[in-house]
Amino acid sequence: MKITLCIMALIVTAGAATAQADSNAIPEWIKTTVGWWADGITTDAEFVGAITHLIEIDVIVVGDIQSEHTSYAIPEWVKTNVKWWADGITTDAEFVGAITHLIEIGVIVIESEWDAQLAECAEFTRAYQRLDCENAIKEEMMREQYISTATQYIVGPVAYYYPGAHLENTAGGQPLLTIRMYAINQGDDNITLSCTGPAICNYDVTDGASAFKYASTDFTSGSITLKPDQGREFEMIFGPNIGYGGTTFVYDDSRQYHFRINESFGSVSIPLNFD
Repeated sequence: MKITLCIMALIVTAGAATAQADSNAIPEWIKTTVGWWADGITTDAEFVGAITHLIEIDVIVVGDIQSEHTSYAIPEWVKTNVKWWADGITTDAEFVGAITHLIEIGVIVIESEWDAQLAECAEFTRAYQRLDCENAIKEEMMREQYISTATQYIVGPVAYYYPGAHLENTAGGQPLLTIRMYAINQGDDNITLSCTGPAICNYDVTDGASAFKYASTDFTSGSITLKPDQGREFEMIFGPNIGYGGTTFVYDDSRQYHFRINESFGSVSIPLNFD
């Protein structure tokens, strides 16, 4: 039987399931419950309740699980392992490892709060209402992920969240530098981020000697206006010279690169630490 376990998690982070066990952290009633479950005395719901408690007290730690396949039957060895642990034959770490395996193969499905909210959007019968609902949730989900995982830089009333840059080479050998950031207006008034063209843009990259202008960006009509507490993701790609005052991006691993923000409300130079 497939067991569904709903976890209310505010922040969704990418990664595989991880587990940790502290011999003093697992309550004795957990052993009793899962032992009875392994013997067929208690229900799957009671077993899931025990596992939920272990997740809530961080004995089992899970992230955003994306299983490549889903199993619809609990492997017999898992029940055996649970029984041995309940009887004191195997260790806490082995028990937690078995439960982690159930999560990884999809026998126990981890659902986030976001999944539950997106499912509620299906209640709208009109397509545009459903899309508006889904887009609003996905935007909030993106915002929470940036806030929880990226480095924050405060520039005047705007908080910029930088998760890291991506550097690759085209087939022709041209370096392409991609920078995605999330900006939140923390002030009380509307704020405009400005970048009307490569030559007139408040955002660029420098290696300490040269300034590199973007080759592509998603600034709509040359600007992004944020209302108070509004956030927006934006992207800039540095590469070939597209004209209009642009430049060709050159990468030299002996140099230190920075992404520069020079807005009317403040400025910052963000180090680009390439791996």
